[in-house]
Amino acid sequence: MQNTLTATPVLSTANEAIAMAAQVAENVVQHDTAVQAAVQAKSGLQGIEQLVIERQVWETTVYRTSNDMLYGLLQKCYALYKAMEGMSADAVVLRDGLTTYVNLHNIKCNKSSHTIVKIVKCVFGDNRRRASAYGIVLRAALAEKIAIADIPSYIRDKGGVEEIRLAKSPNAMTVNQKATAAKNAVNADSMGVFASNELGEKFDAGKTGAAVLLIGTWQPDGSVIVRTVVQNDTAVNTALASYYSSNKDAVKQQAEQKQAANDEQVKQEAVFAAVRAAVVNA
Repeated sequence: MQNTLTATPVLSTANEAIAMAAQVAENVVQHDTAVQAAVQAKSGLQGIEQLVIERQVWETTVYRTSNDMLYGLLQKCYALYKAMEGMSADAVVLRDGLTTYVNLHNIKCNKSSHTIVKIVKCVFGDNRRRASAYGIVLRAALAEKIAIADIPSYIRDKGGVEEIRLAKSPNAMTVNQKATAAKNAVNADSMGVFASNELGEKFDAGKTGAAVLLIGTWQPDGSVIVRTVVQNDTAVNTALASYYSSNKDAVKQQAEQKQAANDEQVKQEAVFAAVRAAVVNA
């Protein structure tokens, strides 16, 4: 009985072996590239998630007492946007990660919304007023080409988020503008004069004519006990701005009266000048 051996197929040529090896190598590279892209996309999502967590911590701890953490968060939002600029592979992955996050969490964004505004909405939620204010601040910084490291100092030097937001609105008045308008109106009135040795000890001759804030408490007879004096410009301007907001009509009326008086004075001076000229020419 003759045994029959089945021959194992072998590659007929060296070229076939090389082609097979090349195909295997290509498959490995494609797999590694896909894994790397997935890791980068996940990293982009985790970056936004981390900022959301930091926002939650800030909001539940020092929201009302410190702006430092807020400015730090805005700085990180700004840095994330700057990393998304351009057409590098990393920038594309980060932008895709932002789009994915917006879709997953149903963040309401217009297609025309600036990318930096989308980032702010993702981090700070759907509070439209807050998202709008922070978006305005970061876009203002972007327009002025502020460096990432300088964002906190930029916001502080501009007077804070609200001051920057108001400065970007053509019809809105900043705190300082309100304070200036209120100061003119307040100086036209007088409720009396308060003087004491304690107050005199705090007097700074260099501040003569400047506004000052007296803190006191009402008494049952309608009088006020003055407790202390505040000369800090920020506190004084805030108080004057508050007065302006509560007495807009009176402030505007006072300004109109002052303008009318100035116009009348200019008119009278023009008449007197014309009379003098006529006398000289005669």
